[in-house]
Amino acid sequence: MNILNLLAEVNVYTNLKNVEITGVTALVKNIIDTFSFGGYVAVGILLFSLLLKIVPLPLDIYSRASMKKNALKMEKMRPELEKLQRQYAHNKELYNQKMMALYKKEGYSQLASCLPTLITLIFFIIVITAFNQYSTWAKVDMFNQMTIAYNDSFKTNEYITSYELDENGHVIKATSELNGESQNEQEVQEYIEKIRKPAQKAAADKYFEIQDNYSFLWVKNIWIEDLPWKKAFIAKDAYVNSFTYTEGCSTNPIDSAIAKETVYDIIFGDPSLDEVKEQPNGYLILVVLSILTMLGSQLIMTKAQKSQMELQTVDGMNGQAAQTSKMMMWMMPIMFGIFSFMYTASFSLYLIVSTVFSTFSTMII
Repeated sequence: MNILNLLAEVNVYTNLKNVEITGVTALVKNIIDTFSFGGYVAVGILLFSLLLKIVPLPLDIYSRASMKKNALKMEKMRPELEKLQRQYAHNKELYNQKMMALYKKEGYSQLASCLPTLITLIFFIIVITAFNQYSTWAKVDMFNQMTIAYNDSFKTNEYITSYELDENGHVIKATSELNGESQNEQEVQEYIEKIRKPAQKAAADKYFEIQDNYSFLWVKNIWIEDLPWKKAFIAKDAYVNSFTYTEGCSTNPIDSAIAKETVYDIIFGDPSLDEVKEQPNGYLILVVLSILTMLGSQLIMTKAQKSQMELQTVDGMNGQAAQTSKMMMWMMPIMFGIFSFMYTASFSLYLIVSTVFSTFSTMII
């Protein structure tokens, strides 16, 4: 039996580096951390979601006010547009020409609300991309923090004679008093268990500490999808096979003493985590809520834009604009449901808060 190999299974990492977040991703993390009163990240995400709607609110108000002005102008032009629809029912091209001339005369501009909306969309894409990168980082950071707790437990283990620390004061290499002396396999294994079990308990304690801050109502980990077949930590296959940091997250390579699969099993090896491994992270509630809130928003928007839909084409409510609006009314909730399946519960929470805020602001404006 190679005693050094068995000891390697106790000391999981020889070079665990802290993951650094840069750019907009770092800014998003700092904002959420600042807003996470009491350490509860869900509170930070709720307030962050509101902030994302408040910052571009002046542009949003201008855009929606322009839409309302257009709706009033459209009602004013209704008699003449309906007359043109009857007059040019079989000549769409000529109807469009007459309609555009009337638009110009009455000062109706379809582009008045487009530029603010475009700027808001670009802002949304930049921030949400960073938000998802932070979400990816948080899932793996939980595992890394558990590993640090595992290794740091060696500082107080009576069977460890010496250890090396990194620049952050964390154990990166431990030496046992066994010192490679020849003993039988059973004795060595029993000795290693005396070192490993306290370390695994430390890792489990760190998990429960972090998980308590990451929980939100029925969701056990806000950085994991609100789905019954997902667990409240990064999945083993994702960590071992498919995980990569995207731009905005960078890390030095981790030199593991043993295979990642074994590392994962060791870190989650404490019996107190057995029940956690069987519990679902969520129950699809945020997925359903994201669909319902967007459906309600689309119904309100469709009602508000009914006049434009009726009069923008010679075909009225059977025209392309009206049909496109009807299609979007159903497509947007479906898309939000898909996003909630694909991304974390934190992103679903953002979608719901954002949609509700936008709906009420639209009604008020």
